[in-house]
Amino acid sequence: MKKNIYLLLLTAGMCVPTMAQKPFELGKPNDDNYRYLDGYKALKEYIDYTKYPNFKLGAGTTVNTYLSNSTYKSMINNNFTETVAGNAMKMASCVDGNGNMNFTNVKKYVNAADKSGINVYGHTLAWHSQQPKAWLLKLLADKKVDGGEEVWKTAANKDFRSDKTIGWKATESEWGYSINFSSTDGLKVTTTKSYPWQVQFVPMSDIALTSGKTYTMTMTVKGTGSGKLDGRVGDWSGGANFSVNFNTEWNDVKVEVKPTLANNFILLHVVNYVGDVYIKNIKFEGYEGQTRPLTQEERHDTLVWAMDKWIKGMMEACDGKVKAWDLVNEAVAGADNDRDGYYDLQHSEGYAQGTWDVGGDAFYWQDHMGDLEYIRQACRLARKYGPEDIVLFINDYNLESDWDNNKKLKSLINWIEKWEADRVTKIDGIGTQMHISCFENNTHQNNIKKHITQMFQLMANSGKLVRVSELDMGYVRGSNRWGASSKTADLTEAEHKRMADFYEWIIKEYFSIIPPEQQWGICQWCTTDAPANSGWRGGEPVGIWDINNYRKHVYAGFVRGLNGGEPSGIRGIEADDTIDISKGIYNMQGVRMSATSLDQLPCGIYIVGGKKVVVK
Repeated sequence: MKKNIYLLLLTAGMCVPTMAQKPFELGKPNDDNYRYLDGYKALKEYIDYTKYPNFKLGAGTTVNTYLSNSTYKSMINNNFTETVAGNAMKMASCVDGNGNMNFTNVKKYVNAADKSGINVYGHTLAWHSQQPKAWLLKLLADKKVDGGEEVWKTAANKDFRSDKTIGWKATESEWGYSINFSSTDGLKVTTTKSYPWQVQFVPMSDIALTSGKTYTMTMTVKGTGSGKLDGRVGDWSGGANFSVNFNTEWNDVKVEVKPTLANNFILLHVVNYVGDVYIKNIKFEGYEGQTRPLTQEERHDTLVWAMDKWIKGMMEACDGKVKAWDLVNEAVAGADNDRDGYYDLQHSEGYAQGTWDVGGDAFYWQDHMGDLEYIRQACRLARKYGPEDIVLFINDYNLESDWDNNKKLKSLINWIEKWEADRVTKIDGIGTQMHISCFENNTHQNNIKKHITQMFQLMANSGKLVRVSELDMGYVRGSNRWGASSKTADLTEAEHKRMADFYEWIIKEYFSIIPPEQQWGICQWCTTDAPANSGWRGGEPVGIWDINNYRKHVYAGFVRGLNGGEPSGIRGIEADDTIDISKGIYNMQGVRMSATSLDQLPCGIYIVGGKKVVVK
């Protein structure tokens, strides 16, 4: 196929850069298929503000990296107009298990972004996941009855045969041990090397105890030999120490502990031992006064107080610089238990049945406050403590769902109408996460596109602001609609380009359907491809840049989508089929190409005879 060759006439506005380009400004090195990306401008330069004056291009941001890595910070600042903290502004990141609030990182991040001229979008004020569950449960604990006699009660209990979880642990491969579970013996620690304290882990956390009161801790334990476990009930700063001796028989080993904190975890060390240790159960018992459950009104008022403390603290930390927020994240479930035609809100019962959740400590505020009050109170407090011009979104996933004809989005719109029925609550916008996949199968791909179009139409018809809030994309081969995503290392050039075309289509569809006055923008959740060990879409091609921060074909897809077509930053182009290549063809880095004719080159920008040449 004959390629179009263009000679670039360099003007005063188009000169060869003299400064070395950073990786995020270039395509993948040593690969001619990516050289065309070297000439592209930063992504935000392609936004047409004459057509889309309100549009913001956002990036999901790892806050600690943004604050410590200048290259990463430059990539975010240079290419985007909005930054969104992936985790740093969630409640569990700022409030510990005792209700202590720490906004140091939030303040550093907001101030650094503000100084760089990039907006911060707040994520998130209310959610059921990644919550300081220990503190919230303690607030809702049974209330002591005045004058009642103390009774012997179980304060905390964990059976590792059914609850097959632990918290933090030292690196297993480094210290020669492993942790597993069974339904018969519970937690099993296998050590292959003897260490005095390095084999350590947290088997139990969120233990609510009364500071200064003595409790009996009972550990049901045995080993393949005799040994000892040293431990501490407390937190990383200290606590009450204890030791548990074990042998080859199951024993309920009892030790007395006097905690120094209200919220505790257990840190255990396997001491100078090689073999297996089994822990079936850990229980705390002690004398407590008689109690009664909180009333519904007490639970509601207690959580309103906790929400007030949290939202006020966050807004004060942001100092009016964060103008827009995800007010509530992932509120809607995927089931219609009351059969009213719309999905219910998420509740702990649904979570126990396997409702999708992205981790952290789950606490369902709506269980205690009710489906209406949960959102209404959060909205009231955000407007009370936030800036006067604060903008509040409801953010959720699967709004583009093809399997239920966008029922989740229809349900969310119905819920917003219910929340706003008090004529006080006001939701400004809807955020659609769009954690999606590009499909090799055209039938699946076209059906996905159909429901993305329908999603945008429904959102536009709602009259609310519209934001694509967490866009990222995997790739699925074959005819299975629910097939596993391909890994980045396995993708072909054609598959990368198919993903780029899909990104382009999504962005253009957003601009085509959402009126400019309702546009908030699009946020790319993963700027770079995910490492193999990532907890989010590990090893998948979810980024605009590769894992080494070089531009991918997806970058060009974004540019085409934002720009409405090919990049228009190059001016003064004339077709020329008579270019003299006798002195060689060079790429933009000055490396001579092996090609003997321009037709042999991939699309891109080259230097021929001291002039720039575009191969299209």
